Amino acid sequence: MTQKARAGKTCFTSRAFDRAGVKTVKTHIAALAVVCALNLFGGTDGVAATPQDSIDGKITRDGVDLFYKIVGPPSGDYVLVLSGGPGEDIHSMQGIADELGKKYRCIMWEQRGTGRSKLPSYEPSTINLNAYVEDIEALRKQLHTEKFILVGNSWGMILGLAYAGAHPDAACAVVTIGSGPITFEYLGVFSDNQFARLGACELEARDFWKDPAREAADPDRASFERLRIAAVAYFFDRKKALQMQAELDPKDYNFRVPPAFLKAEGKYDIRPKLRIIAAPVLLLQGRQDLAGEANIWEAHSLIKNSTLTFIDKCGHMPWLEQPEQTWKIVNDFLAHLP
Repeated sequence: MTQKARAGKTCFTSRAFDRAGVKTVKTHIAALAVVCALNLFGGTDGVAATPQDSIDGKITRDGVDLFYKIVGPPSGDYVLVLSGGPGEDIHSMQGIADELGKKYRCIMWEQRGTGRSKLPSYEPSTINLNAYVEDIEALRKQLHTEKFILVGNSWGMILGLAYAGAHPDAACAVVTIGSGPITFEYLGVFSDNQFARLGACELEARDFWKDPAREAADPDRASFERLRIAAVAYFFDRKKALQMQAELDPKDYNFRVPPAFLKAEGKYDIRPKLRIIAAPVLLLQGRQDLAGEANIWEAHSLIKNSTLTFIDKCGHMPWLEQPEQTWKIVNDFLAHLP
């Protein structure tokens, strides 16, 4: 069975943060979901039923249309799935929805700048952490649900935890599967670990696509090729990494988003928000995750009601490398929520 068959679609998300005048930093991969209580037949504004046990919907905030699809059983808690990046399409998270959708209603959230949720411009005023957080809060209000369970990978972890810290009464639980750097400094660790895992041929190919003339001729192609080259660093199992590398699709990434985000947030730090989180939090990480263990240990120390679990021989996407262990841990955590 291929990685794509397991995950539904391309389930690897990576991004390159290229900032003018600053050292290039690269990040991540994505996957995450949010659970909430929503009545699919409650006449929710802006939602239209579609076949195959799914509904399409959208909200409009500040003149921007933000889209989502809900999949799963006709009743039960909702899981909001948060993809990585920022700038990665929600299709990469299909594998998580396939698993959690057996029991929960999964909201496949197309974050601003991804999928159908296009923006008229990509700049700090439209791409910033507060905008992403308040988009989720607007979704919660439109769906008339009291709380969400948030599930995220990489950037999705950052966003899920930031939302739970900004709106502690609106988070039922948070599940993170693969770590996102909680500060700009840890983002540097992520980048350094990635660089250290690339071989000489991969570094040569990366430098080829960093050539200024080649970048200027086709910036999206250059960014995607660097992302594809870096894929091998995200896995413990190199064969799985190469398989995923072959399946990456440039249509699943919006490379205009990361530079705008870093321009807006600069040396970001979500640690103050972590101290406010009241909901139960599961922090699940592979031992060989690029984010490093100091990042997740510090998050664990700051979140008062958190559980930290590691999976051996596993990189940045546990549900792909160690699916049996991943889902046993996640389902057990969700089954024992208050």
